[in-house]
Amino acid sequence: MMSPTDNLNEFKEEIIDGKVYYMSPSANPRHGRIIGNIYFIFKSYLKGKTCEVFTDTIDVFLNEEGTDKVIPDVSVLCDPDKFTDKGYNGVPSLIVEVISPTSIKRDRETKFHKYEAYGVGEYWIVDPLNKSIEQFVLYEGKYKLNGVYTQLDEAEKERLYEKQGFVKQFKTSIFSELTIDIDEIF
Repeated sequence: MMSPTDNLNEFKEEIIDGKVYYMSPSANPRHGRIIGNIYFIFKSYLKGKTCEVFTDTIDVFLNEEGTDKVIPDVSVLCDPDKFTDKGYNGVPSLIVEVISPTSIKRDRETKFHKYEAYGVGEYWIVDPLNKSIEQFVLYEGKYKLNGVYTQLDEAEKERLYEKQGFVKQFKTSIFSELTIDIDEIF
């Protein structure tokens, strides 16, 4: 017979301020598709460059003490000297979190402030239900909302194009020549 703690082995764990948070072992297909699409965009762009992109398969240790270990949905890691057998010991250049009902508070508040404090250059919060991306860029030590990008249906796009124009593409702050098309994510 299994004990309740046996099931915890199936869960990935993050540590924030020394507190352990267990993550669900599997996401729904939409969540996984979005992560895969973002990964593919960065993987294609970063081919032959120093930076690498990872999904939620790598532990990121934000400090040496190990009191802040996260497993971002997507992270762009640019310092090859920071990789170890256990993961990455350093601050990512960009982190993407795809929110879910169980992670929304942690992604929007706890991780937001933690990533800001450690100096993660760019942070995206992706909302699968609203098909939107909030792009935060670090400016003088604080995150500033750079933009909110939403995938609209065809009727909504047409109305917005006529009235004010609609932005379906945006650039990252860390790779100014990389243009992200919202339709490639959702």
